[in-house]
Amino acid sequence: MLAADRIPHALLFLGPAGIGKSLIATLLAAGILCGGNSDRPCGHCQTCILFNRNAHPDFTLVRPEGATIKIDQIRALQHYAALAPSVSSRRVCIIEDAELMTVQAANSLLKLLEEPPPGFVFILVAGTAQPLLPTILSRCRKLQFQPLAASILAKALEAKGHVPEAANVAARLSGGRMGTALGLLAPDGLAARNMAADLLENLHDSKMTAIWDKALKLDSLETKEIVAVLEFLLYLFRDIVLVAGRHSEHLVYNIDLVPKLADWAIHWSEGQGISAINAVKNTIRAIGGNANTRLALEALLINLKDLAEKGD
Repeated sequence: MLAADRIPHALLFLGPAGIGKSLIATLLAAGILCGGNSDRPCGHCQTCILFNRNAHPDFTLVRPEGATIKIDQIRALQHYAALAPSVSSRRVCIIEDAELMTVQAANSLLKLLEEPPPGFVFILVAGTAQPLLPTILSRCRKLQFQPLAASILAKALEAKGHVPEAANVAARLSGGRMGTALGLLAPDGLAARNMAADLLENLHDSKMTAIWDKALKLDSLETKEIVAVLEFLLYLFRDIVLVAGRHSEHLVYNIDLVPKLADWAIHWSEGQGISAINAVKNTIRAIGGNANTRLALEALLINLKDLAEKGD
């Protein structure tokens, strides 16, 4: 697309968080604006230098302000789009989390997409197309980003210099998403997973007072962080079910915790593990529905403690 210089006026990148949509959108924007004659972006020309400094006058980025992208942001984009290019032959706008546009903002953007300014390229990035207006979807060329197989992603991480054991764990836990995997490999990247493992450990070895302390610690986190811990707890219970059912170790996500998983599986039957998974899923849904987080966590931990004691 870039090499052939056939860039549509509007692109829509779709896929789960952490899969690399924004990175590819940024690279494409840099390539469109690049003044080099061969491989683009070259990284060396004046336009690339400006882009890398976040100072390119022909590039703009729109992100949610708070929970949504508001109509005032799109109105400002309309004024920006009406200007002629300053440095490059084209102008580019990336709209991140485009599915979070308000209805008014989306309708305002639609007018731009219906009559795009000459040489202006819109790159919309979204986790899902469902909230977007059908009329916006019809005016964009859609590119769907798919997760990588764990084995392929692990090799790619190793090529970046990560040790095989860590790369394998990150590849499995990330669900095939490069950005998520790199986050897991960063310092303290597994902090949420380790908190979930510590919580699971305490279900057997601690009194309820210790469980309440865990609930308090969880409740002190941001909602997004709480959900991350609970999602890792789901992965752990999934792995326990696999180990308890003597399924292949190749299916296990937390392969660095296999000895612990074997110990935990002694206390959890497949049925109990599945009940625990359903309890955690229900809690995630409740928190997402604005339930009282502290009460939802306490109810979950009581439920999990009861399930754990039934297996002892």
